[in-house]
Amino acid sequence: QVRNDLTGVLYGEDIEISDTESFSNDPCTSVKKLKGNDVRIILGQFDEEMAVKVFCCAYDEEMYGSKYQWIIPGWYENLWWESWINSSQCLSKNLLTAMEGYIGVDFEPLSSKMLKTISGRTPQQYEKEYNAKRGDGQSSKFHGYAYDGIWVIAKTLQRAMKYLNATNKHQKIEDFNYTNHKLGKIFLDAMNETNFFGVTGQVVFRNGERMGTIKFTQFQERKEVKVGEYNAVADTLEIINNSIRFQGLEPPKDKTIIQEELRKISLPLYSILSALTILGMIMASAFLFFNIKNRNQKLIKMSSPYMNNLIILGGMLSYASIFLFGLDGSFVSEKTFETLCTVRTWILTVGYTTAFGAMFAKTWRVHAIFKNVKMKKKIIKDQKLLVIVGGMLLIDLCILICWQVVDPLRRTVEKYNMEPDPAGRDISIRPILEHCENTHMTIWLGIVYAYKGLLMV
Repeated sequence: QVRNDLTGVLYGEDIEISDTESFSNDPCTSVKKLKGNDVRIILGQFDEEMAVKVFCCAYDEEMYGSKYQWIIPGWYENLWWESWINSSQCLSKNLLTAMEGYIGVDFEPLSSKMLKTISGRTPQQYEKEYNAKRGDGQSSKFHGYAYDGIWVIAKTLQRAMKYLNATNKHQKIEDFNYTNHKLGKIFLDAMNETNFFGVTGQVVFRNGERMGTIKFTQFQERKEVKVGEYNAVADTLEIINNSIRFQGLEPPKDKTIIQEELRKISLPLYSILSALTILGMIMASAFLFFNIKNRNQKLIKMSSPYMNNLIILGGMLSYASIFLFGLDGSFVSEKTFETLCTVRTWILTVGYTTAFGAMFAKTWRVHAIFKNVKMKKKIIKDQKLLVIVGGMLLIDLCILICWQVVDPLRRTVEKYNMEPDPAGRDISIRPILEHCENTHMTIWLGIVYAYKGLLMV
């Protein structure tokens, strides 16, 4: 019932519960399930004997340390684990290692405030008097609540008597019985109006339930240390300065944080390749200038300067595509990257066809001349070669337009297996790589490669 009530409260506060397990039968199986479900914050409700078994299982499954936080009942006896360590199957040092840092939750037996209570005593004076009167008798941690409870009864009866005297002089509190619901309602309303400072703190009731103070302790170096308290009346949480210790640099996270990291092209590598590309384009420009300037010289003219110019221009377009292929998410936005998918494909395709198409045309002309077995003079002018290159570019244009209209390239992100954080943080890195892709990528590439391959045969 306690677990169901707690589950309902957590859901009401919009706190996600990843898993709920029972430790009564096989605690190790339950611990394994919690680890498998990536549970980091564990709220355990079990007695001391089961706590020893659970922490032994936690040690075996490595569910302790900076990544995990155990929260268990704080009402265990002092050095509670020593009474049950022999019933477990793990070493004492292993048990203490797994227990380190757990947080215990319990009610505050007595208020730590040095203020006078309704009885005229401070909580400290009351405790001293209580210990003196009980002698060697066994102490109960609930004695402060019993003491304040007597005051609650007295104040409730007093308030009920005043109400009855003012409203109904024919009825007295002595007339109460368990079938008298009207008088019972008067008692309940009188109790809910209770508000005084007792030895256990501010005594207030809400819907018939005592609103008290919850204390938090943490297991630190073989002992429990008080680290804070929650005042349910004022709805305030007070953490004692620098008392709570986390085994990592920060509090444990409630689950594994997955941080996606874009794999980018190395800037130094891109810079080197860009510099080499610029150098290549400068050399190509120099050759183009030389070819145009000396196009009427006999040797240059015999080498088909127009075809040479096309080869150079095709090479320069291919060079330009290197700049575009090196641009990724570290340089441009997602929208721009998607536009580049199409632009660089067109530039590389046209550049390749222009360069190799011109070489193919020149090779074909030589082949056609020497194939003439009769050795008759055969003239194949550059205009015819330009038509051949133009035809190849027209085929390119048809393929690219169909590709763009039917199945355009889109920016896609490919995710890889998670990796540990190089900096040692409690996160996992999931590398992602952006590239250009479409639905029938294999088919389109097959068409382009088959066509381009013919130019190289």
